[in-house]
Amino acid sequence: MKLPPFSLLLAALCLAFWPALHWFVAGTLDGSNDSAGLLAIAAAAASIALTPKRAALARPLLLPSACLAAYLAATACHVPVPARSLVFALALTTLASSLRLGKRFDMALFALCILALPFAATLQFYLGYPLRVIAGDLSVFLLRMNGIAVAREGAMLAWHGQLVAIDAPCSGVKMLWAGLLLAATLAGAVRLSSLRTAAALMLAIVAVVAANAVRATALFYMEAGIVQLPATAHGAIGIVSFAAAGAGILFMTRRLEPPAA
Repeated sequence: MKLPPFSLLLAALCLAFWPALHWFVAGTLDGSNDSAGLLAIAAAAASIALTPKRAALARPLLLPSACLAAYLAATACHVPVPARSLVFALALTTLASSLRLGKRFDMALFALCILALPFAATLQFYLGYPLRVIAGDLSVFLLRMNGIAVAREGAMLAWHGQLVAIDAPCSGVKMLWAGLLLAATLAGAVRLSSLRTAAALMLAIVAVVAANAVRATALFYMEAGIVQLPATAHGAIGIVSFAAAGAGILFMTRRLEPPAA
């Protein structure tokens, strides 16, 4: 039996997952989040559109149908819509993977769909403080290597009676999101396997956490008055740190690329 066009199936899937789609649009336009998720949508669309179409697998609607059944069961159990949106992302991934990419599941595409969801405020709430603590611990290690006896107190660095805060914007949540977006986009571009894509995403997390620690260390010198720099150096340090993390992600992703790719 000939299947309907991919665009028609995609529209039908979005209609079936309408509550999750409505939550996504409302959350993306909500002021508590940002619209950066649209970049992930664009990257996912490009990954699907620019990849040469491959023959659809046998029973390509099996996994999307299973996702729909799981969504209906979650709805009946009154699971919150944000949690159900993860099933929506999985359904989109399996549909596009089966009909366009010639595989059952594409990890890079799934990561992009997850990154597109409007969870910015939620991630900042739950991950902001732990990431600041990790950055503080790594900064203490780096500073003590340079002979500066600092100690971490909560999300602050104590030195000579003064406290230098690692504030919320320096938690690295946005940098982590951008690093994962870069890794997922690169993995999709070079068509890494799901296992290699998962490895690239994990390495991206390590690279971003390390870069954020270096940023916090550099800012400590500035905020503590050890080095006198103009106020514009604060943003420049962040840009340089993320550029270094991005270069590391690019290098590691290319190293994961199969030789025959």
